[in-house]
Amino acid sequence: MHVTSVTWRPTENDAFEQGVLSWTGSEETPKFTRLFTGEKLSWTITGPRMCIGSRNEAGRLVPCPEHIVSRPRQVRCGPCAAVDSMDPCIRCTGIRCNASEERRTRCEETDYVLYLAVFNDQTLKVGVSTARRVKTRWVEQGADFATVLAEIQGGRAARRLEDLVGRRRGATKQVRSKRKIASLTEQLDYSVAEELAKRFSSSLVEVLPEHEVQLEDLSMHYNLDSLNARPLPWRKRSEPMDGMQLLGDVVGMKGSLLVTRIGSAFTVADLKQLVGYTVHPDLPVKIVTQSGLLDYI
Repeated sequence: MHVTSVTWRPTENDAFEQGVLSWTGSEETPKFTRLFTGEKLSWTITGPRMCIGSRNEAGRLVPCPEHIVSRPRQVRCGPCAAVDSMDPCIRCTGIRCNASEERRTRCEETDYVLYLAVFNDQTLKVGVSTARRVKTRWVEQGADFATVLAEIQGGRAARRLEDLVGRRRGATKQVRSKRKIASLTEQLDYSVAEELAKRFSSSLVEVLPEHEVQLEDLSMHYNLDSLNARPLPWRKRSEPMDGMQLLGDVVGMKGSLLVTRIGSAFTVADLKQLVGYTVHPDLPVKIVTQSGLLDYI
């Protein structure tokens, strides 16, 4: 399967299912492969990294017509990047709109929210999402707690407000995977997270209407309660992806981070690193002998 993205999908009873989307043949839409807790993974990754395609005006991914090898550090080839309808929106700050007329009209008619996400290491992140999928956005990035700060109509207005609030001291607009991995075994008390969110919200009274902070606890979605030791990185970024193997029992996911276990040893992989590569679930695997700290206690 040719991996196109890591995804979380809402299900019934306010729950989510997590996994990867991939091209597996001549289908018109990527196939969803769910990653179940307890599932045994035996994945072999092969290169080169191929273009994952482009998104049309409806935001739907379509395959690369030429199946071109993507550029270094990119997941799209030049032609697909040039026609991708969502690309201008990702870098939007609300100052100038570079999207197509159809995309611009749809954006201005959509309801957005400005949100505050809180992570276990007490990092605060400001972000924007469409109102209908804001909770999905929270779990996609592995937030531990989150709340809506404001509701806004139109993407440009939402992005301008995000840029303004994101410049405030005490918050960021991006949390890197390395930081999220380092805090996987940390636990932030709800009351502490709530106080952090309230303190930051109260500093915005001149730009946002004062409102009650209703912080939502998202920890139940990640299935990492059994994580009693810090997981080791699956690979170094300097290591070639071609030929790498991802093995073990699935413990849980947090955002794009997948935690697996072999014996008592935990491993964490950022599945975003697989985007563009081909995953083979059934190839023979190397013999793995790995010990964890708990084996010696």
